[in-house]
Amino acid sequence: MNKWFFLSKTVWLAFLLHSALIFAGTLLSDQLSLHLATGFINQSLSASSPFIEKFMRWDAHWYTYIAEHGYDIRTVVFFPVIIALIKLASYTGLSYSDAGFFVCNTFALVSFYVMYALIRLDFSEQHTLRALLAYSVMPTSFFLNSIYTEPIFISLSITCIYFSRRGWWWPAGIFAALSALTRNLGIFLFFFMLFEFILTYKKKRKYKPSVIPLLVAPFALFCYMIYNLALTGDSLAFANSQQAWGRYFSYPWMNYWNSLSILILQPRAIEPADILDPIIVLLTLTGLIFLTFSPKFKIRQSYLVLGWLWFLIPLFSTSSWQPLYSLSRFVLIIFPLYIFLAQIRKDIFYYYLAISTIGLVVCTALFNNWFWLG
Repeated sequence: MNKWFFLSKTVWLAFLLHSALIFAGTLLSDQLSLHLATGFINQSLSASSPFIEKFMRWDAHWYTYIAEHGYDIRTVVFFPVIIALIKLASYTGLSYSDAGFFVCNTFALVSFYVMYALIRLDFSEQHTLRALLAYSVMPTSFFLNSIYTEPIFISLSITCIYFSRRGWWWPAGIFAALSALTRNLGIFLFFFMLFEFILTYKKKRKYKPSVIPLLVAPFALFCYMIYNLALTGDSLAFANSQQAWGRYFSYPWMNYWNSLSILILQPRAIEPADILDPIIVLLTLTGLIFLTFSPKFKIRQSYLVLGWLWFLIPLFSTSSWQPLYSLSRFVLIIFPLYIFLAQIRKDIFYYYLAISTIGLVVCTALFNNWFWLG
């Protein structure tokens, strides 16, 4: 790796653009009337700076609460890596909100570096810059700066992917395990690693790497299942408890149609996510289809397998009040989308940047004012 990697202009340009837009959105939020705070509020949180307080929304309250008070039967749906990191950071004397903000924003920067390193394996500096710019202005990328799992998951999972590409299976297995303990979708890195493992074995038939690193992620999830069993009496409580949070199984096309129906039939009751979810889902679907079927777009096949899994699995989950429940946030992790956007025509790419830049500033302001965006 280049010794100047950590001074990469590509990374810093994209990251500083993202940070500037987040700051602009935060300034804009001061001009909006505060939306009524709803959902769970962690009443035990210590006071923080006004800036950080603006990012203490929705799930951020749950993560800081668990870090401070531990798990119970309600909270096993939240996976433990982010909670452990917040707890660890709090030992430095930071409040739980400050600790969570520090952890997630540190990983936000890391996510730009690891994505840069991965994409550069196959693409030019120019294409990599375009991919990072597309990532930096994604309208829901403000979740990288709040206390959510997205920046941690992106950093850990892409590091796993990078190590797999280099044939470093044990580090890849460890990061896959950490990803699986950050979000349930991390377990699908097993299939990615298996795909890459087979490719490596075919190319180097005399080399017989150990399959054990591939099993580290499933073992990590198994350990969390044992913890669930000890705490709740149900080893799958993290999945079965989703019904208590309003989630249930439904087919993707029904969820998408129901989401559009809300916009048409209930225009006075909509949240910003009702508009954002179908747009970003359609963008992601379009990108994955072009990457899969158009020879004009270059991408590694194993990335496509992972991208489709990360996209489709959440689409089978819905709720009565949000048919595309948090999909605009969930697709933020799908890095093949940015590889697709990096390869589209220049004029279309610039339109995407312009529209998404405005979208990110507005969405940040709305999120800071307690509007639901995922």
